[in-house]
Amino acid sequence: MTDIEILKQLGGIRPAARKLGHRNHTTVQGWWDRNRIPPDRRPEVERVLAEQAA
Repeated sequence: MTDIEILKQLGGIRPAARKLGHRNHTTVQGWWDRNRIPPDRRPEVERVLAEQAA
């Protein structure tokens, strides 16, 4: 699964930012633009995905 697909599963840029607890969506927008979630942020993204699936 690509990083864009992961962000889409979280609802898109703004919903993903909200779910991840970011105050500003531009952080996630940068991930979207680069098609890359930084490795140090991947655990929190995977945790939110798991919580969403439960």
